[in-house]
Formats: sequence, C-alpha cells, structure tokens
Amino acid sequence: MRSRSLLLAALLAAAPCLPAAAPPAAPGPVVELPVFEVSDSRVLPPPEEWRYAEIPGFEILSRLSERETRRFVADFLLLQQVIEIIMPGLTRGQVAVPTALILCGRGRGFDEFLPVRDRAERFAMNSLFLQNPERAAIVVDFALQELRFSDAETVESDPYRSFYIEYFRHLIRRQLAQAPPAWFEEGLVQLFGAIDFSRETITFGQIGDGFGAEKLGDFNQVLSRKALVPLGEMLRTEGPRQRTRYWKAQCYAFVHLCLYGNNRKYQKPFLQFVTRLGTEPLSEQLFKECFNRTYRQMALEIRSHCEFTVYNATRFQAKKGEALPPPPPVELRAAADADVGRIKGEVLRLGGHGDSARNALIAPYVRGERDPRLLAALGLDELEAGRRDRARRFLEAAAQAGAVRARAHVELARLRLEEVRQRPGAPAGRLDEAQVTAVLTPLFAALKQPPPLAAAYGLIAETWMQSAVPPQAEHLAVVIEGLNRFPRDLVLLQQAALLAHRRGFPTEAKAMAERGVKLAREPAERERFQLLRASLDAPAPAGSAAPAAAAPARDSFLDGLTTLERPSAAPAPPIPPPASAARK
Repeated sequence: MRSRSLLLAALLAAAPCLPAAAPPAAPGPVVELPVFEVSDSRVLPPPEEWRYAEIPGFEILSRLSERETRRFVADFLLLQQVIEIIMPGLTRGQVAVPTALILCGRGRGFDEFLPVRDRAERFAMNSLFLQNPERAAIVVDFALQELRFSDAETVESDPYRSFYIEYFRHLIRRQLAQAPPAWFEEGLVQLFGAIDFSRETITFGQIGDGFGAEKLGDFNQVLSRKALVPLGEMLRTEGPRQRTRYWKAQCYAFVHLCLYGNNRKYQKPFLQFVTRLGTEPLSEQLFKECFNRTYRQMALEIRSHCEFTVYNATRFQAKKGEALPPPPPVELRAAADADVGRIKGEVLRLGGHGDSARNALIAPYVRGERDPRLLAALGLDELEAGRRDRARRFLEAAAQAGAVRARAHVELARLRLEEVRQRPGAPAGRLDEAQVTAVLTPLFAALKQPPPLAAAYGLIAETWMQSAVPPQAEHLAVVIEGLNRFPRDLVLLQQAALLAHRRGFPTEAKAMAERGVKLAREPAERERFQLLRASLDAPAPAGSAAPAAAAPARDSFLDGLTTLERPSAAPAPPIPPPASAARK
C-alpha cells in the first residue's frame, strides 16, 4: 500500500537496465540435448523476417519498416526521459527478463498473439499487455486503420497512444506489490496515455489538443450523451468482466476530476481513499468518509466534469537551449532466428497459445540454434508442459552456456534437488557434500542475476535442511539476506525458521517464529508459527548440557536485536563458487 501512495504522491507532484552478461561458465560435462523428430511440416514454422533492437530493460521485435521502427524507438526513448522529469524513478527497476515489445505491421500478425478471450473484440483493440510473475510483453498493431466498437461507432486507430497506455500499465504494476483496483489502474493509464511531449514541452493532464479541438480518447467525447456506470459498480476492485470503452472512459474521468479538476479540491480525499482501500473493503460509507459525497453525488460531479471540463493541466516548457537531448542511436538489425523463436514463443505462451508457443521455440532449435537464452526458454517451456527430463537437459545446457536468466538456474536447482533426494549420499537420508554443492551451484548463480528471487533463498534453506553436514552461521546469513529482501514472504520465513530451529540456531528461529506470528493473516499460518515458537520456549530435557555458543558472526534480520549464534560444530562444506561446473 505504501508503494501505491508513493506512486500517487509522484503523480500529484507532477501536477531498468539489462542484466550484464554472465562470465563464461567453467568447462563442464557435455550435456546431451533432446532430439526433435519433425514428422509433419506444419510443426516447424519457417524462418520469419523481423527487425530486432535491444535497449535497457526491453527487446524490440518489429515487422515495421526500418524507418518506422527507428521512429518508434526514438519516440519511446524520449518518452522515458519525459517520465523521469515528471515522475522521477517510475521507469527504474529491475526485470527478470527484458520486456518484449512486438510491433506488428502488414497482414494479420497481431491476431496470432491475441488471447482467445479477446477475439470477439479483435477490431476494437490495437494493443495487448501480457504478463506473468517473471516477464511482460506489449504487442501493438500498426496495421489496423480504425477501431470498430459497433457498426455505428468507429474511431481512428492511434497505435502510439495505445502503446503509451500499455507501457504505463507495465510501469504501474511493476511498482506495486499487489494488483491495484481495476478502476485505479485504468484511470491512471488513460491519463498517462494522453501525455503530449516533445524535446521542448511536456503537457500532462490536458483534455483536447490545447487549441479547442478534441483528442482521441478524451473522456468527455467518449461519454457524451452516454449514461454512466453506477459508481459502486465502477469502483469494484476486480472491475467488470467486459471492460468496455465507456467503463475505461469513466475511470479516466473520475481520476482526472480528482487529480486535476475542480481546482484540485479532491486530491487529498482521493489519496486518502486509495490508501484506505489497501486495508479496508470498498463501501459507500468509506467513500463518503473520504470525499464527503455519496456515490450518487459524485456521479453528478463526474457528469458535470464531462460536460463542463474545468481543470488545471501541468505544462513543462524548456528554457532556451535546455531542450531534452536527442535519444541515443540504437542498433537495429535483422533478428536472428533464435531471437524470433524465443521472443515469439514466450509471448505466445503468455497469451495462452501453448502449442503455437512450443512450435515457435522449437523451430530455431531444430534448425541448429543453440543460443543460451533460447535453451533457457526451451527448458522452462518444457517444464511448464510437464516434460521434466527434457527440461532438465535444456536447463543444464543453458547453465553451462552461462545463460542470464535467474529462474532457469532456480528451476535447474529444484530438479537437481529432486534427483539427489531419491539417491541420498549420506546416512539417514541426508545429502553428502557433493550433492549439496550440486544443488547450491545454480542457486548462487541465480543470486548473482537480477532481480533476486525468493524461491532461490527458499531452496537454499531446503538444501541445508537435507545436508549431512550442518550449515555454519555464514550459510544461514545467506537465507537471512533473503528474509531482508522479502520481509513478508511467509513461505520463505517458515523455511528459514525451520532451518534455524533444526540446525542449531535457536535465537534466530525464535525471532523468525515471532515475526511469523505477527505477519500471518490466515489462522493456519499463524498456528504453525505459534507451535514453532512454543517448541522453542520448552525447557531442555533434564541432564542435557547447554551447548557453548560461538562468537556472534553478524547481525540478524530483526533490526539488529539478535545475532547469529551457533553451537560449536564440525566444519561445514564451503559455499560453492557460482561458476562451478554443472552437474547432471
């Protein structure tokens, strides 16, 4: 919720880089990759001609002409500079995988990415935003000339404005820890999408073109002579099933009214309302406490704002000689077969086209491509399809080739852990030192790649739980580092607490259990941490000698109040180097 408030604060005040290439992996054993037999020519799509560019945090795949592609890239880079001026920091942040921007030109290229659920609205849309927890993609149709909402209602298609909307949607979701209310997100992205900018001027929050003419997407034009959606229905957290043009325009009108309309008198109530929605359910009483208006009264205000739009837009004008610098040149080249297959395949998967995604990924591999990023994408795709053996071989090859993709290394470690659990090398079902090292190696490779993943720290804890040689304080410190990075991840907190409890770190285990009791919202989760805390409070068995504690190694995660104390024990195996050879 705090991040949502900070986003709004930045907005009111206005009124990501590619991961470095990993060092080459040390020579390892040859990995035997899967063989694909093509028995039907339809399984292997022919190579496609695309243009490719890479900028920090993004990969661009374009079917437009070279001139049009360069124009788009220059406009996008200038937009990033503009956002940094009006909302500093909004564009910053790490991504696990560069966001894909796919620019579709002639033909029906946009159609193949369209999710099945959106096919009925095909000619009423010219952009898509697709994402999963690891990556995102924006697909834009530059070929469609007009948007058709009904037989009687069509408007000119503006692919640039549609791209701005989806790009801001991407930025907002990346900034917020949890999904915002649908109306809040839609209102903001429509507001952002209407931005007008050049190297000399930036205009934000303006309705119309500033000279009396209307502008595509203006809410007052869309809602003219159109009944409003009941405000309680518009404000539903999940939004309507059909997010129509009119619902989007009404969200835009409400957000614009609150931030820029009526002499900005609703700015503070709006911020209070959005903040309270993070901890309280939506109700008309809550709305009234914030705005001093009922739903019906605010609906009348929105209608008045549509018909007599009085507002204060924000305009930035560069002084003479201080215009924004021109965007830097970007290398634009013919896309390699591996790049086309990898990006198209993963975006098709995001859109729910599993078979088409697999075919797109396999095609360049069958034609001899062995790019590390393609191997990693193939391994993850095979894993999602449930073919774990094939996934393992692709991921081993990707790791050996130095692929920069944290999740691929984490999933490889998970598969290795599954294997060694079946054949433990130490007594009592424990893992020997070599097995522990084999699992930890890809996990430490993942920790060196942005962004950090909670799953990597969880698997490190799980591996040390199974180890025959107990972890030392510095090993537990790695898991505690994960708790500091993901302070509200209860799954990781429970794994770390159990590791500390069972492997001789009672001080840390008790601190973690107490933290879990405070953070847990579900009764079952809270009970697990309470039981763990109770077991730590139990007196030691009579006659047992208290272990001698070693000197504190470093501060723990709980505000420096506890230290890592460890009973003396046998030496633990060293933390494996990140570039050690991949093990099968």
